[in-house]
Amino acid sequence: MKSDIIIIGAGLVGITAACALAELGLNIIVIDSADLDEVRKKESDGRTCAIAAGSKRFFQKIGVWADMESHAGAINDIRVTDGNSPVFLHYDHKLISNEPMGYIIENYHIREALFKRAAGFKNITIIAPAKYSNVQFEDDGCVVEVTPASQPTINIKSKLLIAADGKNSNIRKIAGIRTHEWNYDQSGIVCTISHENHHQFIAQERFLPEGPFAVLPMVGGYNSSLVWTEKKALVPIYMSMAKEEIEEQITMRTGEYLGKITLDSRMYSYPLSLCKAKTYIGKNLILIGDAAHAMHPLAGQGFNVGIRDVEELVYRLSVVGCRDNDSGFTIHDSLLKSYEAARMADSIALIGITDILNRAFSNDIIPLRTARRLGMAAVNKATPLKKFFMKHAMGL
Repeated sequence: MKSDIIIIGAGLVGITAACALAELGLNIIVIDSADLDEVRKKESDGRTCAIAAGSKRFFQKIGVWADMESHAGAINDIRVTDGNSPVFLHYDHKLISNEPMGYIIENYHIREALFKRAAGFKNITIIAPAKYSNVQFEDDGCVVEVTPASQPTINIKSKLLIAADGKNSNIRKIAGIRTHEWNYDQSGIVCTISHENHHQFIAQERFLPEGPFAVLPMVGGYNSSLVWTEKKALVPIYMSMAKEEIEEQITMRTGEYLGKITLDSRMYSYPLSLCKAKTYIGKNLILIGDAAHAMHPLAGQGFNVGIRDVEELVYRLSVVGCRDNDSGFTIHDSLLKSYEAARMADSIALIGITDILNRAFSNDIIPLRTARRLGMAAVNKATPLKKFFMKHAMGL
């Protein structure tokens, strides 16, 4: 088989890339080891994604936002607090525009919208579940040996290989790309809650000594998504608690503004670590999403940075150009290098910010606590600075 582009990984970033690149008229083959019928079941994933305003605009551009919109909980305001301090930092969307700063959507609804869109393209082929091996990078592209379930092995040749296979990317390892890694000794607990008071479209980020605790407003007003960072050693204790006990623990952390809280889903946990590839490109290869950069979830930017990877790649291929009159679709080294330069700057900035914030706030050291609260108070009064931070968070 031949294609213009092979994408390894049919996760949210990978399938977004497939839809966006298919819009350019390119032939796309997506390969994934998972049974996608199982992956698409709601019970297989209890997590949500924060969709920044900039990512929403990109989803509109590629024709998937209409199927997500009714499931999107708007984030109009963000309130950041440090423990029990009365000092807070308040981001009001009206400082920028009437558009929400972002949205919270269940992964299930994002996935369904993307796969529905992908199914509408004749130039997208998804091969899953499938195993791949013997990846060869050649002067004019790459060849991947693929074995679909219960079918004979085939060789697929393409001009470009995109690795969208996550933080532990196998393609990245095959290409010999090394990484910078850091284990935070923290785990993230995620779940959804229902509450008696309306959330008023406010996202709360509360920094506690064990790690940040985020309450993110979901559609409807009376449900929220929690991203609860905790010391890794303590997570099994919380995961084994009875429903009433965990609801009490959540209430202790949220405060009383939501009223009575009820756990509304299973709880999921996953270890937190930083992983950044030293380069985002190889020979006819591009890394996107967590394969290139996995960061702490405290700012809710991981998925959005992956979307910006896709957006930049689409820009490079459509505006800078990828077609040669003699050989059709062609990838030049200059295109790969310009892509990397643009994405490296953005992702390093966010990785640095999230890492520094997590280290600075995940403790109860008195001098640090005093300094960060003074800093929050100063930023809260500095409107131009707040606008700058807000535009960055919104992807604008």
